[in-house]
Amino acid sequence: MAEKVQTISEISAHILRMLGESHPAEEAGAIATAIIREYAGMGRAAQLAFGDRVAEGAAAERILEAAARAAAGEPLQYIFGYADFCGHRIEVGPGVLIPRPETEEMTLMIIRGHSGFIDTITDLCTGTGCVAIALALAFPGASVTATDLSAAALEMAQHNIYCLGAGVTLIKSDLLKNEPADIPESNIIVSNPPYVTMSEKRAMQRNVLDHEPHDALFVPDDDPLLYYRAIARIAQQRLLPGGTLWLEVNENLAHETAALFPTPRYRRTSVIRDIRGKERFIKAEKDG
Repeated sequence: MAEKVQTISEISAHILRMLGESHPAEEAGAIATAIIREYAGMGRAAQLAFGDRVAEGAAAERILEAAARAAAGEPLQYIFGYADFCGHRIEVGPGVLIPRPETEEMTLMIIRGHSGFIDTITDLCTGTGCVAIALALAFPGASVTATDLSAAALEMAQHNIYCLGAGVTLIKSDLLKNEPADIPESNIIVSNPPYVTMSEKRAMQRNVLDHEPHDALFVPDDDPLLYYRAIARIAQQRLLPGGTLWLEVNENLAHETAALFPTPRYRRTSVIRDIRGKERFIKAEKDG
């Protein structure tokens, strides 16, 4: 196939045909652009301006292989092996949740809202380590700890910590079983735990359901706040007076989640909308 499909325009058209049956046209175009950018080093403008440019044989082969994987439903981040997060390249792989834009948005809120922070941070359910790493690099004077139960996540997080030179300490911890005392006392606790209910599965894309770890995504319909109750227990004992808790939450359960952090224990608990207007984050400030 690589011998017959040579120019960038031809390759792009071929990818669109490959994706046509499984993806909407706009999404297929975005995927084609991203794949060509990744392996041919040409952004969208260059692809349009220099579509008659012939791709090198090796690049064409990589592009078409990636397109075939995308057509089969594999997420681009797994195909490329990384995701961009707060300006850092976070490596990802099967068995570990891909960082989401919403999580990046919350992390940037923390960075902007705690300028010059030099105290202690704990990231619960760290996954790839993206949040902990971004905070450690933004706050080089802080002491940052990250926890997870998944061996695959801890291995990936450790790899990312090493590659990016971030000062993060990893702890294997099961939020639902371990004692709060296993978590260090912290001035900031942040978490993006599983929060998608099983009944919401049907509305999710197949590439997520078929490839990403379900234990990092889903909670039972009859107990959707189980992780947040565990975080509330941890924060009660390990979030220092005057400290701040940041959570990414299910947009349909934001206020129920916020109710787990009441006054007077917390002097202020806020539900914050994301860039799309969804009630996606909670900021709870512990009474000092």
